[in-house]
This record gives sequence, C-alpha cells and structure tokens, in this order.
Amino acid sequence: MMTSNSESAGTAPQGLLAWEHARFDRITSDLELPEATVCALHCATRSVTVELPLTYDDGSTAVLHGYRVQHSNALGPAKGGTRYRPGVNLDDTAALARLMTWKTALHRLPFGGAKGGIDCDPATLSARERHELTRRYLLAILPVIGSQVDVLAPDVGTDAQVMAWMVRIAAEAGVPDPAIVTGKPVLLGGSRFRAASTGVGVAHVVQRAWEHLGHRLDGACIALEGFGAVGRHAALELVERGARVVGLSDISGAIADPDGLDPQAVQDWVASGHDLASYPDADRFEGSVLTLECDIAIPAALEGTITDEVADNMHAQLVVEGANGPTVPTAEARLHDRGVAVVPDLVANGGGVISSYFEWVQNHQRRAWTEKDERRRVLDRLDQTWERVAAAPFPTWRDIALSIAFRRVARAMELSGELTSPQTAEE
Repeated sequence: MMTSNSESAGTAPQGLLAWEHARFDRITSDLELPEATVCALHCATRSVTVELPLTYDDGSTAVLHGYRVQHSNALGPAKGGTRYRPGVNLDDTAALARLMTWKTALHRLPFGGAKGGIDCDPATLSARERHELTRRYLLAILPVIGSQVDVLAPDVGTDAQVMAWMVRIAAEAGVPDPAIVTGKPVLLGGSRFRAASTGVGVAHVVQRAWEHLGHRLDGACIALEGFGAVGRHAALELVERGARVVGLSDISGAIADPDGLDPQAVQDWVASGHDLASYPDADRFEGSVLTLECDIAIPAALEGTITDEVADNMHAQLVVEGANGPTVPTAEARLHDRGVAVVPDLVANGGGVISSYFEWVQNHQRRAWTEKDERRRVLDRLDQTWERVAAAPFPTWRDIALSIAFRRVARAMELSGELTSPQTAEE
C-alpha cells in the first residue's frame, strides 16, 4: 500500500478534478477566506493507491488498481462510496472525495468526505472474481478505515452485496463492526430506505425547486438520463407525485413517449433481461435524452454528460443533478445565460448520504427504524437544506451550496484547532 499526502498523482485538465478546482478557487475568492483557510480546505487528509493481483476464472492474471481518498475529517469520520468502473483514477477519486466533504457539510451531517474505487469492469467479472477483488481491496485499505475514521458505501458498480462482503471480510480480519460500511442488506444491519433514498430524494428536490420557480409538479414533463438505482427510484417517485416522464435512457440507449412512460413497466422489462432501448411501448430516441422537449431534465448517470453541445440543445427550464458532476462548467454557464436553473448534485442527491448517516446511527445504537420513519427523516433533512440554499443571496444554487459548505468546514477546523490563523466566517 502506498500512502501519500498529495491529492493526485497526475493531472486531469478536462476532468472532475479540474472542474472542482476552478469552482473552489472562484468561490473561496468571492468569500475572501484567509489563505490558510483556503489551503486547509483544499488539501486531502490521505490518498491511498493499492495494487490488486487477481486470478480470473480462466486462470489468467492481472494487477488492477484501487484508490481511496480521504479529503476531510473536520466534521467527523470521512464518508463516501466505492465504485467499480473502468477508468477509475486517483484524480477523479480526489475530486469526488472533496465533493463528499461539501455534501456532508451542506446537509449538516457529522461526516467528512471520502471516495474510493477500483479500475475494473464489474460486468465482465464472475461473482467469485468480484468477491476476491473486494477482499483484496478491503484488506489493503482496512488499516486506514473504520466506523470512526472512514465509512464506505456503494457507488457506481457496487451494491448491497459488495457491502455485505466487506462487512464479513473486515470481521474476519479482526474488525467486527457493521458500521464500517453503509448500504448493507437490511438483514445485516442495513437501512430499509437506503436503496431508494437517493432517487426519492432527487424527486423531492425536483418538486421543491420546481415549486420555487412558481410551477406545479403535477403534469410537468421530465426527461431522465440514467435508469440505475437513482434514476429508477426518481422516476417512480416523480410519477407517483403526478409528473410525466417523457424520456428515459441508460447505457443501451434512450426511449421517449410524449404522453408519458410507465417507469414500473420499463423496470419490469429491464428486470426480465431486456435492454431498456428495446422497450416496445415507446419510441427509440437518438442522442442525449436530456435534449427532449421537457420541463425538467435530470442527469442521473455519470459525470460530464451535459456538455456544451447537449446544453445548447436542451429545452428544459430546470436541471436537477441526480448524478455527481454531470454538468461541465462551461455547459452550466450556457444554461445560466439562457435562464435555466441548475440544482447541483450536492443538494439534489444528498438523500443517499443522509440515509447512510441514519444507517450508521442505527448500527451504533443497535436499533432499526421503520422505512416510513427513515423516509420522513431523510426528506425533512433535504427540506432543511433546500430552504437554506433557496434563501441565500448568491447568483446560483451551486455557489450558494458550496459557500455554505466551505464556511461550515472552515469553522469546524477553527474550533478544533486545525486552523490556527484568525477565522471569522460564520456558518
């Protein structure tokens, strides 16, 4: 295991790290924070790179690379997901870890930010291969994680099953603590609402933002990119609240119906082994589904999907980021110039980490809340965050959210003695 104090082993001029740096520099400058504070907010606590030898079922071998970046523990243990995805690298992991710090601070959770992952394609791995890869990764980072240090969770390419493996692997290695990860199966101490929490939370924020702009959600047309855990639950919840989902997409392609799709029927079709793009009761749509005629666009797939070209062809009045980092900064500027409001990821998809916090609390208390109770708590916390963001006098909701988060983390650093220079910023 190699551990370093540096944030990144390389540069990503067009990636998440560069985007996050640019936003960070601009907003900390606007806030006129002291140089020492800016430096402390910027630096990661720890970056870890691990090499993971794997023997495949056919006898061939490879060395895969994994990462874990702990950006901040100023407000509590670092917290963030673990993704299994081709192209995972240290730069993007560092950017996502920093975003988790701002997200947990914004939602007033007692966590810092972290992120991890393995550069692999989980779709090509057998269950045995995935388990072995998980075992090697978890054991490699186990010395620097824990329920009071750094708490893992599912992300792209991982799920409750992977979290269950991690709990067992940690226990066998002498760390029998289910709170070391969240997003576990309910039977092993997981939250009853965790699977739906991010998507339902996105739908809830969609309604709050749309009503803030003076509209009713009932009858609103929505295009949704990504039909995984987040997109699927968001679509189901939005239809339940009266909206009309006119477009859906996943890696197989996009489908559209101006009269509205039935997300449950689409989910049943996909669950039966079919591609979403082959769904028979809709038209195939070429190009980004976010460019459909709609009122609200929800990118809930991967980062960087709203490019300048996509932004120039969008018709939505409101964009709500279900994914992390889906909007390229230049594309966001183009949307703002046209009067399109953008609810940023750290506001919109916070339901997942809020639910993870409640799972962590329940594990420590040896209690299990009902799904209804946890849903209420998650949506209440999202309401509180939205009201702070919507009321603040800043030009964009992203700027508002980030400024609140920066000030909160800086204040925690000052109170704990981590910052010794004068710091007068309030929460």
